[in-house]
Amino acid sequence: MSEHDEDLIATKVWDTAVVRRLLVYARPHKKQFYGSFLVLVIVFALQLLSPWLLRGAIDGPVAAARDASVTMGDAFDSSPYLRTLALWAAAYFGAVLLAAVFRYLEVSQLARTGQSVIHDLRTTVFGHIHRMDLAWFDRTPTGSLVTRVTTDIENLNELFTSGLIVLLFDLIKIAVVIGLLFWVDADLALLVVALTPILIGVSLIFRGGARRAHRRVRAVLARTNGYLQEVLSGVRVVQVFRREERVSATFAGHLAEYLSANFRTIFLFALFYPILAFVTVGIQGSVLWRGGASIHAGTMTVGEFILFWFWLQLLVGPIRELGERYNVLQSAFASAERIFHVLDTEPDVRRPASPVRNDAPMKGHVRFEHVEFAYGNGPKVIEDVSFEIPPGHTVAVVGATGAGKSTLVNLLLRYYDPTGGRVTVDGVDLRDIEMQPYRDQLGIVLQEDFLFSGSVRDNLELGRSSVNEETIALALETSSAIDVIERLPDGLDSQVAERGATLSTGERELISIARALASNPALVIFDEATSSVDSATESKIEAATHRLLRGRSALVVAHRLSTVRRADTILVMHKGRLRESGTHEELLAQGGVYARLYALQFRDEDDESRAG
Repeated sequence: MSEHDEDLIATKVWDTAVVRRLLVYARPHKKQFYGSFLVLVIVFALQLLSPWLLRGAIDGPVAAARDASVTMGDAFDSSPYLRTLALWAAAYFGAVLLAAVFRYLEVSQLARTGQSVIHDLRTTVFGHIHRMDLAWFDRTPTGSLVTRVTTDIENLNELFTSGLIVLLFDLIKIAVVIGLLFWVDADLALLVVALTPILIGVSLIFRGGARRAHRRVRAVLARTNGYLQEVLSGVRVVQVFRREERVSATFAGHLAEYLSANFRTIFLFALFYPILAFVTVGIQGSVLWRGGASIHAGTMTVGEFILFWFWLQLLVGPIRELGERYNVLQSAFASAERIFHVLDTEPDVRRPASPVRNDAPMKGHVRFEHVEFAYGNGPKVIEDVSFEIPPGHTVAVVGATGAGKSTLVNLLLRYYDPTGGRVTVDGVDLRDIEMQPYRDQLGIVLQEDFLFSGSVRDNLELGRSSVNEETIALALETSSAIDVIERLPDGLDSQVAERGATLSTGERELISIARALASNPALVIFDEATSSVDSATESKIEAATHRLLRGRSALVVAHRLSTVRRADTILVMHKGRLRESGTHEELLAQGGVYARLYALQFRDEDDESRAG
């Protein structure tokens, strides 16, 4: 089942398992939840108090003044009644003002509580995603992951701020208010109870259509986000191949589908609220007719009717909002299921249960022992590969595209685990080594020199405790990247655009070499690619590479054979197998695959030179 299909899965009306897991993240903030519930209780009590004060004023000084004026005629003095009425009015306005203050506290307290919970959850999800292996990222769309960390978790914020707590309290309010209505007037309360199922039925009918409509909106949004992320990542390819119109047309199609899905929800809400208002007015009209008759018959006072009327609004409001609360709940459950699906997914490359501890500095002695590997259920991309990198030696890997060179790098970085054989470093299987300390001792220069947005200094440090001003200065000098820094307006504090777009390919390569040198690594993994830079820059990069590799164990993936002549050993990969190994001179003398690759590459370079 794809990630997009998950967005269309119907969820349960109430999922106890999901609620139980969500409470794990809510439990550290239980004091905030108790505070929110207390504020809700106070607001509700003040909402009940205000109409009661109105009743007291109307049935008290107002009614007394009316009766006295009829009895006393011209001798009637209204002053005592007005003073009493002023006290009732002051109490009423005080209750209203206090309710407004606590209403603010209600909104702010619920919002803070919800944000605290989703902060913890978002941190957990983001950390879990970064612990996943590359195989998982290969089969999971980036746009879907962005939706999980943003939209889905935001839906859970609504669950805690206007969903679960408020829904629970609304049910309590409904029960309390119905009891109070019967206390005021049983006949009117029976009329309300008889008509209320119509209001509930309208909400229940609406919730089904709204739930499907919202689910459709989320599914289309996930697809739109995924396509947008893909296009923005490949914008250079889009422009080079002049695919702007085609890409825009496809994106417009996604937006049209998203617009249509949103129109469906708008239609449902536009239809629901007028119908709901009509049913509500019908209930209120019935109460007004029956209550007026009771007042005329003398079985109900005006104050009691006003009290009943205002308390009726406290009943209608929560019932009217049941559909919305339900949709918040359903949306949150669906989002929670997708989030927990991510959290429940364990990486294929797992942390060792009992990691081997070795406090001694890494020597960098690497061995591949009869290693085999296949991506997923696909065919083997490398088969029965065995070689070693003695401490301080450089081993270069050459071969045609698809020969398995990058797979060797991925296995040494432990992005993947071999499906057969093993990879050891200093005699310990990589599967038994704690990855963070191991990778801290690696120097990595990949073919795509990825630089993060931020300062050059940030890109050189990358949060590593072993990197400081002194090591950075030495790395810049050794790698010749100091020339790049000196040309930048703010030196090390100059800002780098996303992916290093403001720097040239050669500048990014030199900074990447400096980044690898800054931690003084024991083992270097170098995916060399200098074919797109000028000769002067290439010469600088080759000199910097030589200094990077000097005295360190290194695995170098060579795309240009001219750069591997100084390697201690050259491995020739062909169709996933190790076909030849030896020094540059030994491999040329054998006249095998390496010799043919070498002759072919230099013939092509000579042709390019003559054409130039």
